[in-house]
Amino acid sequence: MIFLLLAGLALNMQARQEPLASWDNAFADFLAMSSRHGAATAPLVLVEIDDSNLAAKPWPWTPLDFTLFFRAALPLQPDVLAIDEVLDWNRFALPEEHQRTLPQYEMVLRDDILRSPRVLLGAELGYPADPEVIPPLQQAPLLRNVKGSIHEIPEFTAVDHEPSENFRLPSTIGFTNLPANHRRFNSVPLVFNYRGQITPSFTLQTVMLWAKLTPDDITVETGSHIALGDKLRIPIDSAGRMRVNFGSPHTEFSLEDLVLATDPSQARRRAKVPIDKIKNSVVLLSRTDAASRTLSFATGRTGSPGQLFTAAIATIQNQSFIQPCPLWANGAVLAAFTILSAFVPQRKKLGTIVLGIIALTVYGMIAMAVFNRWLVYLPFVLPVGMVLVFTLIRLSTPSPNKRLKKPVIF
Repeated sequence: MIFLLLAGLALNMQARQEPLASWDNAFADFLAMSSRHGAATAPLVLVEIDDSNLAAKPWPWTPLDFTLFFRAALPLQPDVLAIDEVLDWNRFALPEEHQRTLPQYEMVLRDDILRSPRVLLGAELGYPADPEVIPPLQQAPLLRNVKGSIHEIPEFTAVDHEPSENFRLPSTIGFTNLPANHRRFNSVPLVFNYRGQITPSFTLQTVMLWAKLTPDDITVETGSHIALGDKLRIPIDSAGRMRVNFGSPHTEFSLEDLVLATDPSQARRRAKVPIDKIKNSVVLLSRTDAASRTLSFATGRTGSPGQLFTAAIATIQNQSFIQPCPLWANGAVLAAFTILSAFVPQRKKLGTIVLGIIALTVYGMIAMAVFNRWLVYLPFVLPVGMVLVFTLIRLSTPSPNKRLKKPVIF
């Protein structure tokens, strides 16, 4: 028991660092995907640009292709229309025929943006080509109510890519940057450091538009939370990232299904999709085709940036924030499995293996119940590691001697 207690303390410390920390994170995402914690469907619709859409119209799309999205969605009275792509076209890189029609198509798309209630478009932060040349300060949405240190928040010195002026002025921009060195994505940045000032990410800007809040209504306390007025608080770490709950429910269907469902001339081919979910919701158009699924999620799946943004927005709308268990709960798990090890020495080797399997099964059921009730995840590395330790010790030691029979005296 003493040896196992020391092993458990070591596991508890190492589980806070990689690579063991990713195992606890994967367990939390498994609980999120498998649980039924009663969250309602978020007022969010992901309109997918999938492989079938790109088979008919290869990427990159023209402004006219994005116009189809606005024409189909606007009659359904959405609250916010969002596109995470950067709507900016290099005329000289287009075929000659597209160069002639591009200005006309851009005006059509601009008119649709002007008719929309609130529109959010993607943009990207970056760095200047020459690091010794300081670029001019570009206009960006800024958050002024910031408390705490901002040194760990990703810093950028330039707006690297943004929509053209025709689309940028009648809309709001949100920065879609994601960490380049992440192996698995189970969090999303909510704020960035743009030349010493804090600017909201695409995810946070979407929620701000949905909640009808201005930057002055937002308070950022690094390492703690982001307060959206008096409506809700979003937990963040010191780098401004929020844990994503991939199990938070929302609505998804393809752009092709949306167009068919809203086109009166296509009544016979009309797909059965829940277009009624669009009313008063955030509607995000994003790629989900196979080529765009470049991110490894902590659930073992791959996905696109748009799918990550969707899960993050749904997490905030449902306030389904995943939190690790408090320190005392780790201590309780450590004590429980240490006490369990007291029953190991007198058991047979096969019985020890069965005991470990039963203990982990019961623990998994308790972890699921705790997550369903409070959205708090229990540790994974600690109990599994302790079971492996006492099982290996038992398998490497001889079985206890059987009680000898008393000799028969003649």
